[in-house]
Amino acid sequence: MSTLPLKALSRLWGRFNELEIPYYLRVPGFKLYSFIFGVNLSEVSQPDLHVYPNLASFFYRSLKPGVRPLDPNPNAVLSPADGKVIQFGIIEHGEVEQVKGVTYSLDALLGSVRPSKQNAITPVEAGTSGSRTKVGDEEVIRADEEFAQVNGISYTLPNLFSGPWPNAGNPSEMPTDQSTHPTASSEAEVRADLALSEASRPWWAPASTITPTSLYYCVIYLAPGDYHRFHSPVSWVVESRRHFAGELYSVSPYLQRTLPGLFTLNERVVLLGRWRWGFFSYTPVGATNVGSIKVNFDRELSTNSLTTDTAADRAAEEAAARGEAYSGFAEATYEGASQLLGGHALKRGEEMGGFQLGSTIVLVFEAPKGQRPSLDEGFNRERKGGFKWRISRSQKVKVGEALGYVEEA
Repeated sequence: MSTLPLKALSRLWGRFNELEIPYYLRVPGFKLYSFIFGVNLSEVSQPDLHVYPNLASFFYRSLKPGVRPLDPNPNAVLSPADGKVIQFGIIEHGEVEQVKGVTYSLDALLGSVRPSKQNAITPVEAGTSGSRTKVGDEEVIRADEEFAQVNGISYTLPNLFSGPWPNAGNPSEMPTDQSTHPTASSEAEVRADLALSEASRPWWAPASTITPTSLYYCVIYLAPGDYHRFHSPVSWVVESRRHFAGELYSVSPYLQRTLPGLFTLNERVVLLGRWRWGFFSYTPVGATNVGSIKVNFDRELSTNSLTTDTAADRAAEEAAARGEAYSGFAEATYEGASQLLGGHALKRGEEMGGFQLGSTIVLVFEAPKGQRPSLDEGFNRERKGGFKWRISRSQKVKVGEALGYVEEA
């Protein structure tokens, strides 16, 4: 498969999808496609199939309002897309199980280095959360603060400790610093110890010190007949984006069973951020004939392109020269979206973007693992509280359905 020009074929397929279909062939053509791949036409927002000029527009169709209700449990992690659950579980020793008996490392999927705070880009809706329109900095900060409080997400506020800022933009009274300087030798020794501790711990490792947490993952495959837009599974803040150039192998269930590390080889967009319980990542993975991965709040992202966003390809070439195959990526942040949150805020169920044709989404997130039962309760009892799955392998799921939920002890 590596000898095939899969990227060129995918670009060619994308051009073919954009060819205008004669008006009188659209309805029978799309109905035939729907019959073959199982598309439910009653859910499509535009019942008149003549409005779709080509296959690309039909693939990226929207749905009628209300046909994908959100699970009412506010602690639920929702399905980000319509598709089939390929694999899910808990991450142990930094390894994700692709299918039973086949694993790949989380470093290979997300990158082995901590996200940087440079190369900030301007999101499509900079300074906004959801559908809110920016009306002055004070309104933006109030809305972002409300978003963070409602969803339990930590945030920083410039005037949190210094009191309210007057209209002139200067603090009325700054706190005084009562610290004294440590000795140079003490500072050097402590910094060295902390650096060793940080170096031995992966950047994506659970960091909660209040509630015991673990890393969980879920892989969802979108077939050609599925709804191809993807949505936010929780309320969270996207802080940065990584675009891995990679390949465009098929992500069919058959190839997932036979090609180890498939998702770490393919082109993908890794969105990194945080939610109420810590780390959260959302990775749309490209595939053969998937012409592009679109992220609604990112102007600069362009995948599988000959002329734009070549930074990811250059990074892959540099990584290959160092002997780190497929680990090169281009990185950008969404810090400019919100002064308060340090990223782009997304509500649960909010549309994030979409694929051309079908592909895969990999979720990796931190969540409570619950409390161990006491000796009096016995050894056979499950942990109290924590994250509970509500899905099974090969199950079909739809946007808004609960993959699992956090049961607060």
